[in-house]
Amino acid sequence: MTTTASRAPLPAWAAELARLWNGGAHSLFLLHGNVFDLFPLALGERAEYAPLNTFLSRRLFPARGVLCFFDIGEGLTFATPAMQQRFFEWLRIYDEVEGTDFHHQGAPRQFAQLAPVLRRFFLHTADQPIVAERGVTLVISFPEKLVPAAEESGASVDERMALVTLLKWAAAADLQLGDVGVMLITETAAELHADLVQHPHVASIRIPLPDTTARQQFLASGSIDRHARGPKLGDTGNIPLDDLARRTSGLSLLRIEQLVVTALRAGEKISLDLVSTSKRRLIEEYCQGLVRFKDPKPGVSLDHVATHVAAKARLRELAWLIRHQKDDVLERGVLVPGRIGVGKSFLIDCFAGECGLPVVEIGEFRSKWVGETERQQARILLTIRALGPVIVVVDEADAVFGNRSAEGDSGVSTRVFAAFAAHLGDSSLRGRELWIAMTSRPDLLSIDLKRQGRFGLCVPLFAAQDAGEVVELFTVIARVRKIALSPETIEYVRSTLGTRPLTGSDVEAILVRAKERAVLAQRDADVQLADLRDAVDSFIDPLDPDLLALQELAAVLACSDRRFLPARYRDVSRAELNAAYAHARAAAGR
Repeated sequence: MTTTASRAPLPAWAAELARLWNGGAHSLFLLHGNVFDLFPLALGERAEYAPLNTFLSRRLFPARGVLCFFDIGEGLTFATPAMQQRFFEWLRIYDEVEGTDFHHQGAPRQFAQLAPVLRRFFLHTADQPIVAERGVTLVISFPEKLVPAAEESGASVDERMALVTLLKWAAAADLQLGDVGVMLITETAAELHADLVQHPHVASIRIPLPDTTARQQFLASGSIDRHARGPKLGDTGNIPLDDLARRTSGLSLLRIEQLVVTALRAGEKISLDLVSTSKRRLIEEYCQGLVRFKDPKPGVSLDHVATHVAAKARLRELAWLIRHQKDDVLERGVLVPGRIGVGKSFLIDCFAGECGLPVVEIGEFRSKWVGETERQQARILLTIRALGPVIVVVDEADAVFGNRSAEGDSGVSTRVFAAFAAHLGDSSLRGRELWIAMTSRPDLLSIDLKRQGRFGLCVPLFAAQDAGEVVELFTVIARVRKIALSPETIEYVRSTLGTRPLTGSDVEAILVRAKERAVLAQRDADVQLADLRDAVDSFIDPLDPDLLALQELAAVLACSDRRFLPARYRDVSRAELNAAYAHARAAAGR
C-alpha cells in the first residue's frame, strides 16, 4: 500500500514570520518562546515532526542558496553539504584576497572573528543575479550567550562588538535588498541585550505553546506510535485522543511525546490519573518549581468559611460564571487584601474548590543572576498562557509584582512589572486566566495593576466585627478541630470575646491551646470552659496593633464595592479614610 503525506500548513507564528520576511522591511528576526519543541513538516499517513532548525530548513527555507547555523558550541554549520561547498568555494577566493587560510582551517569559531567574514559573504551574495536558489539565511542559536542582558559597564569587549555587529546588520539596507536575513533563536527575549530587543529594525516573533488543535493533530499523526515501537496510543484502555489533547494543555509537543512514549514503553495505560500526575510533574520541571499546582481539598467549599458573607457571595457568583463558561463577563483579576491572619488563603482555596479549575501558584522567580529573573518570568507566563482555563494565585502580591519605581537592580523590577502588567492587560485572555492576588498591603501595589481590566475587582477581608461573627468563628473552627463547645463555653465566647476584632488565625490559636491543656490533663478532646478561659487569659497577640490598623485601612481604601465593607466604614468619606490611613502609616512607621 502506498503511504501518502501532505505538507503541513504553517503555524500562525511561522505564517507571521513569512509575512514579515516577504515584506522586505527587516533583515534581522528574533524568534523566542517555545523554541525547543517539535513542529509539523508533513501530515497524513507519514506525518512528520521535527525540531525548529529542521523545520526552518525544510519547511520555511527549502530553496535558499545558503542556510547556515551558528552557536558558540559548534561554530558555523550548514543545512546541506552543497551549501557548505558553495560557501567554501567563495571562502577560497576570500583567502586569496585577504591572505587567510579559512578554506583549509575552517571558518572562525569566535563570532567576533567570524562576523566580518560573513558580512563579506552577505555582500557577495547580494550582488549575485536572481536565480532559483538565491539568498542567505543565518540562524544564530543561543544569542543570549553573545549579547546577554547586562549593564553596559559590565559587558566585555566581545559582547559589545557582537551587539554592534547585530545592530548594524539589522539596519543595513543592502542586506534587506539582497535577500539576506539573520534569525536569532532564544527561549527568552529578556535575556538578550535591551538595545537589540527594542531596536525598530528587529522583528520579534513569539512561538507559543501548542493549542488544543495542534496537540490533537500531533496525537492523531501516528508519530508517537512510531516512537513507542509497541503498544499504540489508540489501544483499548487509553483515554480518547481528543480528551488527551484537552488535558495536556500547557505542555509542548515534545513533552507530550515524552509523557506518552514513556508510558507506552512501560506497558502503562494512558489514564486520567497518569496524565494529570505526569503533566503536573513535567510543568513543574519545565518551570523549575516556579509554578506549583494546588490541589483543591476534597469536599471543601465556601460553606466552610466563617464570616466574610459579602465576599463569599461575590466569589460564588464568579464560580458560577466560570462553571457555565460565561467568559465575556469574567474578571481578569481579583485582588483580595486584608490584615494578616484574616483567612485570605483559606478563602481562595475554598473558592477554587467550587470552580473546578486547575489552580497554580507562582513561586519565587527572582534571581541574583543577570537575565535569570526575566527568563524565569517569561517561562511562567508562557506556561500559564497555554494552561488556560486556569486560576493563578499570587500570594504577597505587592512583593511579587513589584512596581515601576524600583531602583538599584539595573531595571529588573521595572521590566518584571511591565511584563506582568502587559500580560494582565491582555483582554484576549479573559475567561482563560483568572488571577487572584492576595496581600496585606494593597497600598504598595502599583495603581497600574489596580485599574479596571486587571485587578479591578477588590474583595477585602476583615476580622470579626461583632459578637455573632466571633461565635461563628469559634463554632466553625472548633468543628474542624473536632472540639465540642458547650453552651456555657459559647456564652463565654459571646460575652467575653465578642468585642475583640479576632481573626481566624487568632481563634485557631486559642482553641489549639485550650485543647492542649485538655490533652495534658488526659482529657483528650474534652475541652472544658476552664481550658478555654485559661487559653484566653494567657493569649497575647504579638502583632503590632498600629501595623494591623494600617493593613485594615489599606484594604478599605482598595475596596471596589461598598457592600464588601463593614458597616462602620461604608459611609465614611474618602477624605476621612485617607486621613486615618496617613495617621496609621505614621504610627506604624511604614
